[in-house]
Amino acid sequence: MKWAGALLLALTLCYGAAGAKELKPLTPRDAPSALALKDLDGKPHTLADYKGRVVLVNFWATWCPPCRAEMPSMQRLKEAMKDKPFTILAVDMAESEAEVRQFLKDMKDAKLDFTILMDKDGRALKEWKVFVFPTSYVLDAEGKLRYSLLGSTEWDEFDTLKKIEALLPQVPAQ
Repeated sequence: MKWAGALLLALTLCYGAAGAKELKPLTPRDAPSALALKDLDGKPHTLADYKGRVVLVNFWATWCPPCRAEMPSMQRLKEAMKDKPFTILAVDMAESEAEVRQFLKDMKDAKLDFTILMDKDGRALKEWKVFVFPTSYVLDAEGKLRYSLLGSTEWDEFDTLKKIEALLPQVPAQ
């Protein structure tokens, strides 16, 4: 009976297997403050570190099939935005560094090299009110929440890319 509860929980938490979703516009507001996490190498990161950059914050887990499925498109998005002020922060929920490193090894063909942060105690998850995986937020260059997404998507699709590019800081003409 325990396994049935675990399966139900996993199905509830892993949202988005039914296909790609679209970014939902939000009324611009401050992001929750509890994103002071360490990466896989133990280096601390905060949202303040990324002021002036558009940031995709993606909450995920290695055991979540939709999370795993969207990771290659996140890497392609990173590559498409490589010369622009854009960052991806993938926040892993309550797993060990070893589990995440094994996931990256398993996904070696996708060459995932965006920043992965470890939310070992689930504090960021609670503060950001994440109830399903994956859950993503796009923040503008001022650190304001601008879009949310419950479920997976193809991050490098034209419409999604255009929405993210529209948030990039404008460089004054010279």
